[in-house]
Amino acid sequence: MPKVTQEHLDARRAEILDGARRAFAEYGYDGATVARLEEATGLSRGAIFHYFENKNDLFVELAMETSNRFGDILLESGLDEAFRALTALNPEWLAVLIETEARMRHDEDFVRRFEARAAGGSPQLQAWFEQRQADGTLRDDVSWEEIGRFTTSLLNGLALRVAGEDPFDIEAMLRLLNDAIAPPAAPRKPRKVSRVRPVAKSTK
Repeated sequence: MPKVTQEHLDARRAEILDGARRAFAEYGYDGATVARLEEATGLSRGAIFHYFENKNDLFVELAMETSNRFGDILLESGLDEAFRALTALNPEWLAVLIETEARMRHDEDFVRRFEARAAGGSPQLQAWFEQRQADGTLRDDVSWEEIGRFTTSLLNGLALRVAGEDPFDIEAMLRLLNDAIAPPAAPRKPRKVSRVRPVAKSTK
């Protein structure tokens, strides 16, 4: 029997993820049954779950792909480009992003798996935010975690607008975002008014 190469394994895994993303986008997490995953990937459940422990594990991998995609853009090009990239995102990727936020609220197993996987990327993101706080690009009167949560909340809200095809001005949104996370402007010092002493009139 010929040896299965790593390239073949990686290609099969990517094929499963592509099909699963379509299924989750069309039916949502609950509606993406194993039968529908089989149909979307063209593979048997045995083949699918040879690579992934269960459906939750499969969805965690899709969620991590999306998270890493935006993390990479942020590290390489900054927050503005990460936001702009979301506006051009494929609807299937958007659906995974939105479903991820839903599962974070009520699926403890998903949260545990996702946070365990995401922990590896936190040091790089922390360093990115803290460096910009240190060089005065970002405000430092709140922690980097709070800035991260704030920007993530806006990113998720933007995903809903894009998915719903609601009109928005991304450049105006970015100006508001950058104003919110920029260092507070130093208060202007009142200008000193020179007082001119009156010239004493000569009594002569």
